[in-house]
Amino acid sequence: MSFIFQLIREDEGMPPAVVFEDSTTPGLVPVWEAVGVYDALYNSDGKLARDVSRAIAYGLDRVTEDASLAPLMPPGVSQTEAIRFLDSVNRGCTTHGAAWIQTR
Repeated sequence: MSFIFQLIREDEGMPPAVVFEDSTTPGLVPVWEAVGVYDALYNSDGKLARDVSRAIAYGLDRVTEDASLAPLMPPGVSQTEAIRFLDSVNRGCTTHGAAWIQTR
């Protein structure tokens, strides 16, 4: 089962709407722990995107620059997928800083 990260926006008078969503393959928890984004991803339900964006950006830098993380990747998944996902989440959190996070 894949991990899904969503940003939900609730504008005045409108029902809540998903303004960002991305998912990634399972098995990346060791990578997320190693680069310090586990809590920002998995323990962030209800937080504002701007509250986790700095941690996500830092983790993205680490994944991008640290080739030694390759052994932590699950079989058949390249480090490129971890970079792609964190980059996407980082852009989403930056663009929609006032949205709240929902994961599943």
